[in-house]
Amino acid sequence: MVGRVLVTGGASGIGAETCRVLAAAGWEPIPADVTAGGGTVALDVADEGAWDRVLDAAGALAGLVNCAGIRTRGDIVDTPAAEFERHLRINVSGTWLGIRGFLRRHRPGTAGAVVNMASVNAEIAVAGQAHYVASKGAVAALTRAAAIEAAPLGVRVNAVAPGGIRTPMTAERLADPAQVAWFGQRVPLGRVGEPSEVAEVVEFLLSERASYITGEVLFADGGWHAHA
Repeated sequence: MVGRVLVTGGASGIGAETCRVLAAAGWEPIPADVTAGGGTVALDVADEGAWDRVLDAAGALAGLVNCAGIRTRGDIVDTPAAEFERHLRINVSGTWLGIRGFLRRHRPGTAGAVVNMASVNAEIAVAGQAHYVASKGAVAALTRAAAIEAAPLGVRVNAVAPGGIRTPMTAERLADPAQVAWFGQRVPLGRVGEPSEVAEVVEFLLSERASYITGEVLFADGGWHAHA
């Protein structure tokens, strides 16, 4: 199964690499991002109307990759409620709106697949970003619930849970040698991951090679989750 795939967060990081990997595998990726231009469709994933406009314009889709997301750092006592709610709005509601829009437009009798972006922190909590941890835990739970509802429609729903990946989101942290050393000690494979190593998992989950896999959260984290 190949065809058109909408990829949110497609302008940079894992989203952009996913578009590259999908194109190389014969898919037709449609990158969408809050930052448009250069072939990237404008999409604020927290905007219900924007989802309708983008999905209607995209036409029939074989797949959806909900890769858009944010992460900031801050202790609970110092984090404004608005920042917590912003993470839920973009990371969780944005994913839910995408799934809903995809399922509403899915053609009966055809196969489809959705891949969401969770995180190793969906199950392994870390201090200083409880708002992010909570949002990614919600994405993992949403993935399982959506898979049950989508199965009768012929749609599989899975998630990838990356660990430490070298992206613009982690650039500041990985510029600190102490943080890089921490990853080397914490992650059994002893290194930070690359966006392509997540994108390849996304492509697999979209493909017919994963035809009997749904409701799963697949960790691409160098063994971090196993080493918890």
